[in-house]
Amino acid sequence: MDHDDIAVQAWESSKSAHHRIDELEAEVKDIRGLTAAMATVNTKVDGLESDVREIKTDVKSISARPVQWWDKLIAGIIGAIGTGVAAAILSLLFK
Repeated sequence: MDHDDIAVQAWESSKSAHHRIDELEAEVKDIRGLTAAMATVNTKVDGLESDVREIKTDVKSISARPVQWWDKLIAGIIGAIGTGVAAAILSLLFK
C-alpha cells in the first residue's frame, strides 16, 4: 500500500464517520423532542390524576347523601315514636 491508498482509505473512512455522526445527531434531536413531549404528557397526566381524585371524592359525597337522609329520617321517626310513647305514659300518669 502506498501513501495515496492510505489517504483515500482515510478519506473514505472520514466521510463514513461524518455520515454516521450526522445520522446520530438527527436521532438525538428526535430523542430530545420525544423527551420534551413525554414531559408534557406527564404533566397533563398528573393534572388528570388530581382531577379524577377530586371527582371520586365528589361522587362519594354525593352517593353518601341518600344514606345520610335515610339515617336522618329513621332518627326522626324513632324520635317521634319515642316522644309519642313518653307523652302517652305521662298523660296516663297525670290523669
